[in-house]
Amino acid sequence: MSSASPWDGHGVVVTGGSRGIGRAIALGAARLGADVVIQYRVHEVPALQVVEEIHQLGRRAWAVPGEAAHRTDAQHLIRRAEESLGSIHLVVGNAGVDGSGPMAATTEVSWRRTLETDLYGPFALIQAAAPALRNTGGSAVVVGSISGETASPDSIDYSAAKAGVRAMVRSLALALAPGSRVNAVAPSWVETDMTASWHGSSVEREAIRRRIPLGRWGRPEDVAAAVLFLGSDDARFITGETLVVDGGDSLPGPLEGDFGRPDQA
Repeated sequence: MSSASPWDGHGVVVTGGSRGIGRAIALGAARLGADVVIQYRVHEVPALQVVEEIHQLGRRAWAVPGEAAHRTDAQHLIRRAEESLGSIHLVVGNAGVDGSGPMAATTEVSWRRTLETDLYGPFALIQAAAPALRNTGGSAVVVGSISGETASPDSIDYSAAKAGVRAMVRSLALALAPGSRVNAVAPSWVETDMTASWHGSSVEREAIRRRIPLGRWGRPEDVAAAVLFLGSDDARFITGETLVVDGGDSLPGPLEGDFGRPDQA
């Protein structure tokens, strides 16, 4: 009986791979047997730490600097990945930025920055990777958000970008069919640097926890598990879908949104 992983020899590319959800995806793929290329924008030291952790798992890894929203950087990333990995079986568009805040604080510059990074960025990645994915029958996964399905006066540009991700993924699934699949995940409140101002406050952290039916914040590994499922052969008949990973946060519930029962503390 062979002990080889079904991901042995697979090449995985992750944007925003130096921290948070991207880091969890990269490490999770390596644990499954894949070799990994991550893209980072400014956090070189954490990126190199991820590379070293993957090496310690016995897999190969590289870190490539670049801007997720730049088409030329996406093309460069995929060229480097093909040169390093040999073939690409999964690309993950994870890099993103938060919204601008209330409507009055949103400028043309901040609006463009959010939509270019959160919506055009994953498109540019998948566009660049499409030929490589067709060669391997590989797939793409985009990290979206339940903000694309819910309304908020404090993150209009972010909600618009994430709503666009869902529509884009459905259209890309048709564009890359039948040889490759495209899906997305939509997390809610996850403990990352982007949400530090909320989970770093004991009051806000608890208020958000109490509204989540499963009784806790999400962890990067929760989202990574969903991404790696969609990128695996177990999801071979799934394309154009968005998998919500939110602990039930987006479910209709009590007006107070209070699920803080003792058994869930």
